[in-house]
This record gives sequence, C-alpha cells and structure tokens, in this order.
Amino acid sequence: MKPTATLKLCALLALLAIAGCTVFPIYQPTATEVTTPLKVSGWGIITFRSCTQPDADRRQLAIDPKTLTTRIPAGKCLMVNAYRSASGYQVVHYCNARLAFDPQPGTTYVLNSGMVDQGKCFIEIVKEDLSTDTGVVLEPSVRRAW
Repeated sequence: MKPTATLKLCALLALLAIAGCTVFPIYQPTATEVTTPLKVSGWGIITFRSCTQPDADRRQLAIDPKTLTTRIPAGKCLMVNAYRSASGYQVVHYCNARLAFDPQPGTTYVLNSGMVDQGKCFIEIVKEDLSTDTGVVLEPSVRRAW
C-alpha cells in the first residue's frame, strides 16, 4: 500500500473512531440453528446478543430491504439493541434503546424503533397475530435489558 493511501486509511479510521461509529459482525445463522422471523419497522442498526452470555459479541441483523424481515435465534433469551443517530443544524443526536425477550420458534415478531426527541429513542417487540384487529399482540417475555 502506498504511504499516502496508508495515511488516508489511518485518518479515516481515526475519524470513524471519533464519530463513535461501531461496526458489528453480521449475524449468519448456521444450517442447524433454530431461528424465527422478525419484521423490522423504523431505522437504525439492530443488534443482538445472548442474555446468558453477557460478554458475547453482538451481532448485527441483516434486514432484507424489500421485505424488511430478518431471522433471529429462537429458544433462548436475546438482548436486542437499536442504535440510531439523527442530525440537524450543527448537532447530531445518538441513542441506544434495548430490551430482552425470549423468541420462540414458529412465532413471527415485529420490532419497532424510533427517535422521539433529541437523543431519546424507543424499541418495542410484539408478536404478529393476524387474527386480531391490529395484527399484533403483546409479547409477554419482553423485559428491561441490563
């Protein structure tokens, strides 16, 4: 690599570090892993990790841009995070909302997240239930994440 290219790369990496950008590995389920569908509404970076392994690496969910769906591991507690940023005139707001829940195989979940005020955001997960008027019902296992 040329010295000028190396210098440019180092400058870019330093700028990303200062800006607080974080890159998470993309979740790739194994062929034998039990997963369940997750529909995503809102914007931002959605990550998860196992509740039982607090030091485990977070994985970013790869959301299909056409269907806004992805798959998540099922049968164990997950801590789900929504990272968001919004910029305005001479200001950038960042926030991170998280929750824990126990996704079950065969259930479709709907995740909604958003920023409601300057640096204040929310995340919610419900179960899809097309027999109801709203198409969703509360997910009883949702709880505060630590």
